Amino acid sequence: MPANPVPPAETAHGAASVRASLAVLWAAAITGACAGLEASAMQDVFDSWKNVPIDEAKRQWGPPQAMQALPSGTAYVWNDSVAPARAPGSGPRDAGMERTPVPGQCQRKLVTGQDGIVIGGEWRGDACCITTLIGHCASLKYRGHS
Repeated sequence: MPANPVPPAETAHGAASVRASLAVLWAAAITGACAGLEASAMQDVFDSWKNVPIDEAKRQWGPPQAMQALPSGTAYVWNDSVAPARAPGSGPRDAGMERTPVPGQCQRKLVTGQDGIVIGGEWRGDACCITTLIGHCASLKYRGHS
């Protein structure tokens, strides 16, 4: 039987390195997939509002926090803050000190023409449709379509 030219310690280190690299790639793929799902979900929300009077959005979403005059119409802005979730075992007793959790943010903007009809929208933030699993994005879609 031929002798193994690579010492066992180096083989174990190489396997650990490969596992670590695969874990990083997997995490990147999951993050990219989640970002893609969020973008798709938010695009669906804004598409549902096209050609709808802004007063319908105000009825469904509540009053906007801000309005911005644009050369061809108006942008209506809503801001949401989403409380951060704590993973099991990440409470203050586990670490010996409590960290201040940072809430997620989402800014939604519907843009209307001068006639008050929605012509588009945009969003930004780190928590716009992260709550898709509990139905938050679905509640943002215009409910008047059949």
